[in-house]
Formats: sequence, structure tokens, C-alpha cells
Amino acid sequence: MRKALLTLLTVGMTAGTLAVATQPASAAGRWCNASTCIKTYDNGTFHRNVEVQIMVSANMTVHGRVWNSATGWAVNTKTESFSSTRTYIGYTYPNRNFPVGSKLCAQGYQHLGGGKYRTLGLPCVTVTR
Repeated sequence: MRKALLTLLTVGMTAGTLAVATQPASAAGRWCNASTCIKTYDNGTFHRNVEVQIMVSANMTVHGRVWNSATGWAVNTKTESFSSTRTYIGYTYPNRNFPVGSKLCAQGYQHLGGGKYRTLGLPCVTVTR
């Protein structure tokens, strides 16, 4: 129940951001917002690999979430803890087509403890042919 509420709250908070923070992605590339980046390796609507990059500080625990605005497809990356400043890289493997005009997004999260999280950025790209 708590996880579902957190997911619903996150989606609701970011809905307005999607309309403003998206860029067309007809080719592979990297797009960033705040401390989080989304990196795609494929052209067009089919995506095999999508990478989440999060710039972290010392003593942070983080994970990423990649999702599509039209299909409901979503996946979390693994959680990792860091003792020094570096870049976290989380990999996802959608291996699927996403609808033209939909948003492919990556959100970075810092774990605050007690089931609380802080968003570290929400870059999105618009899927095009």
C-alpha cells in the first residue's frame, strides 16, 4: 500500500514536468535534468537498453526508475550505496517498441531512510521515428 501510494504521488507530482522537460529523441543520446540523466542507445521507437546516470555525493544510497508515459511500462534499477562522490549507472533492458509521441523518462532517487525518498532529477525524451 505504501509503495503504491509513493508511486501514485510521484507520478502526480511529475505530470506537469513532463510537458515542459521533454525533448525529441529520434536518435540515441543523453539528456539530463538536475543530477539525473537518461541515455538511450537505439534509434526510433524500439529501445533495447536505457541507462540511468545519477551524480551522487558521499554517503548516499540511490536507485533509478525508467518508465514510459503511454504504456505503463516501468522498472526500477538496483539500489546502490556510495561512500564517495561519483556517478551511479543503472541499466534497464526494455526490448520493446514505445508509441511515437510518448515520453521515456528516468527518475533518480536518494534513499533518506524510513521509506522516504528524494527525487534527484527527472529527464524525459519524446519517442519519435
